Amino acid sequence: MNTPMAMGGSGRLETVTNPRDGENRPAILLAGASVRWAAQSLRRGMPNSRVIGLDWFGDSDTRMVCDQFHPFRVGEESQENLSQQIESVANLHAARVIRVGGLQVSGGGNSWRQWNRLQAIVREIAAASDFGEFPVATPLTYQCSAGRCRLAGSNCDDVSAADLIAETSGRGIRWLWKQANSTGGMGIRSVPTSTESILESSDGWLQQRITGRSYGLVAIASANQTRMLGLTVGLHQRFGDRPFVYSGSRGPVSQIGDAGVSEVPWRHLQTLSEQVAKSFSLRGLFNLDFIRDASGRWCLLELNARPSASCEVIERWATDTGWMGPDDSLMRMHLEAIDGGDPATRLNWLSETTDWSSSSTRSQWIKRIVFAGQEGIVDVSTIRKRLRAESITIELADLPPERTRIATGEPILTLLFRVDDRAKKMASAQLRRAIRIVQGELLP
Repeated sequence: MNTPMAMGGSGRLETVTNPRDGENRPAILLAGASVRWAAQSLRRGMPNSRVIGLDWFGDSDTRMVCDQFHPFRVGEESQENLSQQIESVANLHAARVIRVGGLQVSGGGNSWRQWNRLQAIVREIAAASDFGEFPVATPLTYQCSAGRCRLAGSNCDDVSAADLIAETSGRGIRWLWKQANSTGGMGIRSVPTSTESILESSDGWLQQRITGRSYGLVAIASANQTRMLGLTVGLHQRFGDRPFVYSGSRGPVSQIGDAGVSEVPWRHLQTLSEQVAKSFSLRGLFNLDFIRDASGRWCLLELNARPSASCEVIERWATDTGWMGPDDSLMRMHLEAIDGGDPATRLNWLSETTDWSSSSTRSQWIKRIVFAGQEGIVDVSTIRKRLRAESITIELADLPPERTRIATGEPILTLLFRVDDRAKKMASAQLRRAIRIVQGELLP
């Protein structure tokens, strides 16, 4: 995995072609921060399609699976410019556009309005439930612009962000600043003692920081029904004042801690998924992000109305366990749902009859992005040799071209690792060792 800054850019539309037969096949343009998993999934499930990739990284395995690939042009990161680049590439190939996770472009809707609607859905379900049994809530959130804030979903008067932070500091409330139209945790910052950065920012949120574990619920919506596909644990890494930079996923989760599957409120999460899909007229894959606090309350943080990075661990698990056929894929189901089909009829692993105690359902996949602790040049072949020498069986993905220079804090590549429930400690030790090998093999 390489970063946009390391890719260079001439301002011209760069094209990388991977020759295949049948240029008259239907073209599908996958546009996102990184489209590697989506392209692989689409290639497996729809082998007769022509896959066009457009992302920031241009990793070698992404280019290999795509029929043609274009990198986003560096220095043109605004939403308007990204939309124009997507339109230009789509017109070039007469391609259908499918957006995948980690990319915000213009025309995606008002993010404040989306949050207010999510908050209203949670409140409506809670009000209709018996004895307040609905375990999902939303954190205290203020919508902010130019240093002025208003309680989300209310008609209250604006208040100064500085005054709000000063007033609540004595009550033990900690705040996060969430920049509008950011993804992957890059726009989430811990609120410093000084609020100067917030006062100078444009649009965003002040949101109460909830202590707990991060989860992502992957679901798919069709015209007739909405199905949960799996719950994953979100992995994050701190970079300075950014405490929640996305670094991977682990899943699917069948139990929380040692208390058993009954602690996962599947029925309530299903109700929430259905109402969100209905309210937003969703079709295809989507993701709901949560924090589960120490009391067992699930705080809804965000809706990602597109295939997300955590879909990969769900798909790999479903293929391993036989719940999904070898020629099927989540991206194929995503397109079928968008086109009015009902692929969810083939997905029944999250039903009341699922045996979560079986060895197959209790296995997991880990997707772990490895970041550079220091600047250096990536040598993938050397990394592979070191892993083999230490008998670590792990898959490498999001591979940068050979001899790519990586800056400190940038992603190097991604590790994909299957974990058997009976050997979790050994798997964790191997994963930690693999991370150290990848970080330690950067050449000066």
